[in-house]
Amino acid sequence: MRNDLIKTKFPGVYYIIDPTSKVKTYFARIKIIGLVNTDQIVGYSNDEIRTNPSIAYQKRNELIASLKSGKPLNKKITLQALFDEYIKHATLTQRKSTLDTKVYYFKKHFLKLSKKNITDIKTSDLQNLISSLLQKGYAPQTAKHQRNLIKAILNYAIKKRYIEINPAQNIEIPKFNNERKFFIEDEKAKMLYEEILDIPNNSYRLMFLFLLRGRRKGEILSLEWQDIDFYQKSYTIRDENNKISESQKYLLDDELLEHFTFLERGQKGLVFPSPITGKKMTDFPRSVWREMKNKLGLKMRLHDFRHLLGFTLVNNNIPLEIISKTLGHKSIKTTQRYSNMKEEMAKLGSDTFLDLLKK
Repeated sequence: MRNDLIKTKFPGVYYIIDPTSKVKTYFARIKIIGLVNTDQIVGYSNDEIRTNPSIAYQKRNELIASLKSGKPLNKKITLQALFDEYIKHATLTQRKSTLDTKVYYFKKHFLKLSKKNITDIKTSDLQNLISSLLQKGYAPQTAKHQRNLIKAILNYAIKKRYIEINPAQNIEIPKFNNERKFFIEDEKAKMLYEEILDIPNNSYRLMFLFLLRGRRKGEILSLEWQDIDFYQKSYTIRDENNKISESQKYLLDDELLEHFTFLERGQKGLVFPSPITGKKMTDFPRSVWREMKNKLGLKMRLHDFRHLLGFTLVNNNIPLEIISKTLGHKSIKTTQRYSNMKEEMAKLGSDTFLDLLKK
């Protein structure tokens, strides 16, 4: 729209003419380094005071003084327009995968509010939206993610001085514990390993073998041939492809190296491209995974491979520092939960034994 504005003789004052009504809309172009860069509507030629270029210029000066004093701009902008601006700004500091996730969730959960001006959005509007997610059966963790997303968007609006108070600040979510405790017996774990080795598709088999090493699904699907160093027998999970945003290097053991020989090596591109599109897969082969789970009677998620590895290691007295490195945790506090899980299982065992004695 900036290209359509007509300049007046007053600095920073522009207007456009409605072709039907001939009404002029006046804009103040305000640019304060480090503070704001915006075009703000300051009046119309048919409003109560019959705004003209001189009046628009006076309003522009008042706005600049207000901004410099720290008062909000109260810009009339829809939540959708604000989100688009927020995403454009965030491309400078956030990974593409993170931004893609935010765009997906915004379209999925915030469309009802997207056309509303941000100055008209109240805490009750946002609380009702988040509460409705819980009523629809979404996990509290999902509701928390959406709360954090809208808070970040509106915090950006505060930073730009479009609003003064973030209405998402007081959204309430029930307290919850998102720690998942997963464990299967050693015999069942061995059977799972055997099933993985029996996967006929060479790429799929190697993908599951990487899961057994504690790699996350997204890390595996993002692996490129340039990340594999067969000479040094190592591979790198680049910072843009892992959860902690730090590049991590791991060694290739003999088993992984052996199964790599069944693949046609490339110089560049994905190690595990989609067999249909040739592009990055969005998920592991679900039919293969479902068949294994049904055969073994497992209620297990792909991410539970990490929990299985973590608990098995702590149960065999491997130091937490080693487990933390194996799983690629940024803080050993994250790894501590496996130790806590071992203590809980020990208590369960003793409680069961005492119950039997009492009976």
